[in-house]
Amino acid sequence: MHNQSVDKMRFARASSIVVFTVLFAWLLLGAFRSMVVDPQTTLQGFLKAVPLGVASSYHDQIFLASLTAVALSCLFAAKASRWATGAILALFYSALVVSICWGFANINLVKILGEPFTFQWLVYGDFLQNEDAKNAMGDAFNLFDLSIISISGLLTLALGQAAARLSLKLAPMIQRVVLAAVVVCFGAALYSTRSYVTAEALPAAKIENPIVHFAESAMFNETPVVLTMKTSTDNTDVATVGERPPETSRFKAPSPNSIKNVLVFMMESVPARYVETFGGKYPVTPTIKRYADRSIRFDNIYANAPSTNYTLFSLFSSMYNDISYYGMTYSHPYLRLDSISNTLSTSGFRTAFFWSADSRFQRVDEFLLNKGLDVVQDFRGQKCAEPTFKLSTKEWKNFDYISDFCSAQSISDWMNADPEKPFFGIMFTAMTHYPYIVNNPMFSARALSSVSGTETHYADDEKFNAYLNALKIGDAALGNVLDSLDRSGKLDSTLVVILGDHGEAFGEHGTYVHASALYDENVHIPLIMINRHLFHGDLDHSVGGIIDIAPTILDILGHPLPKSWQGRSLFSEQRPNRTFFFAPWNGYQFGYRQNDSKVLFNSSTGKLEQYDLKSDPGEKANLFTGDVGARDALIQPIARWVQSQRRRVADMVAFQKKDTSRCAATNIEFDAAGTNYRGPPTLDVLVNGKVISRLDVPGKESTASTPQAIVKELQEASSHTTPFDVDISSVPDPQRIELRFVNDLWAGDAKGGDRNIFIKDVKINGQVQATAKLHIEEKDAGSIDDIGASLYGNGAIWFDGPFVEACR
Repeated sequence: MHNQSVDKMRFARASSIVVFTVLFAWLLLGAFRSMVVDPQTTLQGFLKAVPLGVASSYHDQIFLASLTAVALSCLFAAKASRWATGAILALFYSALVVSICWGFANINLVKILGEPFTFQWLVYGDFLQNEDAKNAMGDAFNLFDLSIISISGLLTLALGQAAARLSLKLAPMIQRVVLAAVVVCFGAALYSTRSYVTAEALPAAKIENPIVHFAESAMFNETPVVLTMKTSTDNTDVATVGERPPETSRFKAPSPNSIKNVLVFMMESVPARYVETFGGKYPVTPTIKRYADRSIRFDNIYANAPSTNYTLFSLFSSMYNDISYYGMTYSHPYLRLDSISNTLSTSGFRTAFFWSADSRFQRVDEFLLNKGLDVVQDFRGQKCAEPTFKLSTKEWKNFDYISDFCSAQSISDWMNADPEKPFFGIMFTAMTHYPYIVNNPMFSARALSSVSGTETHYADDEKFNAYLNALKIGDAALGNVLDSLDRSGKLDSTLVVILGDHGEAFGEHGTYVHASALYDENVHIPLIMINRHLFHGDLDHSVGGIIDIAPTILDILGHPLPKSWQGRSLFSEQRPNRTFFFAPWNGYQFGYRQNDSKVLFNSSTGKLEQYDLKSDPGEKANLFTGDVGARDALIQPIARWVQSQRRRVADMVAFQKKDTSRCAATNIEFDAAGTNYRGPPTLDVLVNGKVISRLDVPGKESTASTPQAIVKELQEASSHTTPFDVDISSVPDPQRIELRFVNDLWAGDAKGGDRNIFIKDVKINGQVQATAKLHIEEKDAGSIDDIGASLYGNGAIWFDGPFVEACR
């Protein structure tokens, strides 16, 4: 009798702990859920959203109810054993902690992946071993997040324990009533949350329990994994120029070739369907239309991924990206590549890149280093009288931009600066990126043809109308650049290449902006080449991608293609009429176009689509019937491409890491200028604190007497720098390098003369060092910006190793 009483007390205590702890865990998961269904950036907003999160937590409740039922059943069966009861409670706590941690991580994972974490994503992340998986996990769990999880988890367990102890102090009958009331309330809440999520039709990705979702994806998803499908190892789609037989071209350049220069004009988020010469019904591209009779139009060209940094990588390197979430500019910005700008720079071309937006996006600024570009300017480095659009937030960084007219002026000035030397220049617009802000009176007056200074009305949808107005601004900016080339007499000797970096969706298939799908509105881009001596309103139906643009340019110029390039000239007589694309931001999606057939495969959901674009350009009639044999045949090309490209990129990265000889810092190069006052400024080069070299830096004579004049004087001097090259191979293991200004001299208040120094383009072993790596010893002594470092007093700029990327 005594033992039965003890057993009942043990079960009552344990079951109370389980019930009350689950109750608090549900409320905590509801708070986490609110950050998924209604993200907020302020504490006040978060507190207001918590009730919505709790109301949306139906699937979390089902999971917790199931966990509670299992735990109570086990506790009842083991109530006679103290040790068994303790072990079950320990397992219960472990499961609850896992669910809390996973629930919190789900906030960032849904934001990053577009859905809760799945077994398929685990597989594509090489079971958390590749860079993508590590970066995603790092985003999901950082130090601040871990502290939140730890505090909230411990608080949940403590409150559960406290509530259980309080209930056990009540009379047995009241204990049972309280427990029954908790269970009834939980059941009523379960019914209410189910009704709420049904009535609101909330997206499944935002309300599914992440643990259940992962388990279902592992056990019940029969989707083929393209990484493990059996395929042939011979894949010509990723073969490089050096691996393929020589190819012949349909393009026959006139002799002598009149093309001396290349201008690439890339339009942000512009699919082919909104350009008038591609069938666009809105009159927003009059410049492109005006040049139609001296152009060639390629009407089957695709972005190989609907994202800017992926396009930039493929445009410069003529390579497919790694099949990854973050992309090559972010994961491997310093990977050594034969870029088109490097190739043309070595052939004597001036080279430049102008972008209306922020090149720090996805580390594009670092990727562009060492690509043979003489000039790289984003919105921060250009002179622009019109206001900068400040769209960046703490969560969404590097989204500021300037008017496309300013970038047009910048590249026009640069192209006309040297009348003799050939040039290769890229201008990249920004204003057609979401949210399409064009309501500045300057823009309206100059491009929107509106006397009232408001947007022109093209469509009733407010955002779409703003987008079309922004596209017209981009087209007008193109007009300014072409007019400048015409006035300078360079238009006829310039190959003008116009393209979109990817598309933009406006609900055609239920998605918006560009990165969430692979339908033609997302990835089918315009490609136009203009030169009146070469083209005369021609139309080319070759199927190709961004990777094929650089080879086509070199084909027209008559230059050989680098051996490492995967792309082919669009004029190649041996090219397969096929290109691939993928999007890893809303499940892992893959696709390809071959002739008129387009195949799309979502490897997360298993959905397979096939369209005949000749008869169904809107991609409305899915031709895939569900046949397993047909399914595998359609997916096979994707599997071959994915597996081959992943191996190729992995081999490239591994080879660079093994090449340790490049890691030894042997020389430092930089450009410097100064202002002289009673002699030039002197710079010491120090490695690990030891002076290796002392240099006098030539410059202009200083007469400035006010702080403003001194700054302006050094800025003027910075346009006439002198290159320096210092051998540092005598130091066996460089850890820190300093460039120290040692002889500052100032004439004094209201007197003319100040000795200062300017430094830019610091290179180690020929590799440009990112501005983010440079530090200034004392802020009062000077400043560092994207142009370079200015020192107005004795002090140093310094940077620590590793000095060559991937050398750790």
